Amino acid sequence: MSANGSGAFQAHFRRKNRGKCLTCKDGRDGKNGTPGSRGAAGVRGRPGRNGQLGPRGPRGYRGPGGVQYVRWGRTTCPWGASLVYKGRIGGEHDSHPGGGANYVCLPETPKYGRYKNGYQNTAFMYGTEYDLYYYNPFTRNLHDHDAPCAVCYVTTRSAKMMIPATYECPARWTREYHGYLMSEHHTHRHSTNFICVDQYAQAVPGTHADRGGALLYPVEGVCGSLPCLPYVGGRELTCVVCTK
Repeated sequence: MSANGSGAFQAHFRRKNRGKCLTCKDGRDGKNGTPGSRGAAGVRGRPGRNGQLGPRGPRGYRGPGGVQYVRWGRTTCPWGASLVYKGRIGGEHDSHPGGGANYVCLPETPKYGRYKNGYQNTAFMYGTEYDLYYYNPFTRNLHDHDAPCAVCYVTTRSAKMMIPATYECPARWTREYHGYLMSEHHTHRHSTNFICVDQYAQAVPGTHADRGGALLYPVEGVCGSLPCLPYVGGRELTCVVCTK
């Protein structure tokens, strides 16, 4: 190789290996350094868009519901309600100071458990008669006849109420039936609750004799203790049974 060629090669070698130790050997790798301090949290990004709506799940089980009420004075139920049972109205005798104060709907055929024949000087249950000698607001002659009843059930509603002194239900309530407010006579020794007897009340067939027992009289408003107008003293009060 010529002198000029040798000089050019050496110059090229020095440029390529500039900064390198040509006589040094590679040393061992150094140890990892200690972790640095954690930096400040970054700015929170914007929420992503809502995903697509998933498929609709199966329809859940609807538990048992519904509401029960008594239709006083009838043996059938209004449209939309099913008949649980029918019977006749029972209550305590109008002359007894004790006993139950409420009217009940007795089934047509009783079923007895343990019993002892004969009266044991206890509480009593009588049939109930309409007493309409002075005024009959109903469409049939019911005086001295026994009063029937029907227990009705509505599956699509869950609340009920009886409202006295009106034949209309509040908004979004369903009227089951309406009629006249009735109770025991105000002079009798036995007091009872107020019930709503259907405006188309019926009588138990074959009953027309005055046998006493529990009685049903129309209820009149008393002007003075009630505001005179809109209430009218001595006027028979209506009633309505509503469900929702």
